[in-house]
Amino acid sequence: MNPYELKAEDFTFVSYKHEGDSGAMLLATAKSDPSIQYIIKSEYPEIACNEFMYHHVAAAVGLYTQDVRIVSGIADKNHAVAIRYVPNAQKFIYDTSDEVSKQTYFKFKTLYAILNEDDSEEFYYDIQSRLFKLDNAASFNMSELAIRHAINYGNNELPEFVWKVLKSGINLVQYEKYALLLEIFNKPLRKL
Repeated sequence: MNPYELKAEDFTFVSYKHEGDSGAMLLATAKSDPSIQYIIKSEYPEIACNEFMYHHVAAAVGLYTQDVRIVSGIADKNHAVAIRYVPNAQKFIYDTSDEVSKQTYFKFKTLYAILNEDDSEEFYYDIQSRLFKLDNAASFNMSELAIRHAINYGNNELPEFVWKVLKSGINLVQYEKYALLLEIFNKPLRKL
């Protein structure tokens, strides 16, 4: 069994309403344990790719993220990502947060710049008061065109032009983001 995959047959699905640009989403509930739920994003293939990669990179650098998996077996949804649903999440408010949360917030903001994100920034606390970030669908500059090119080749070796399209998004470093963030972070970081 693939540890990064969920099987659709193990879940029930209902529509999930959320404002944003990720398209139609579903709430998946495990048949074996109703407390296990995931938000399913499947409208665009690049969103599944970006969300999956973002969460695993964030976790690898020590940030708390929800469990994220690829979902197989949803009818008409070849590219779906499942993000563990956090019930009763509390919105993060910088001005009233503690110093540890502020430090974590700045770590997420730094990763935001490094990964060339161009998406909303939604920060929440889970039930154990761990800060996490939602909506990472626009990380890595992975566009629909780049992902569709890669998908078209399946398990075959990607031709050089596809690699160039993929690398151009990843290699696009927006240096002004770094400079601006350094300026913005400079004052509060001195206080921490």
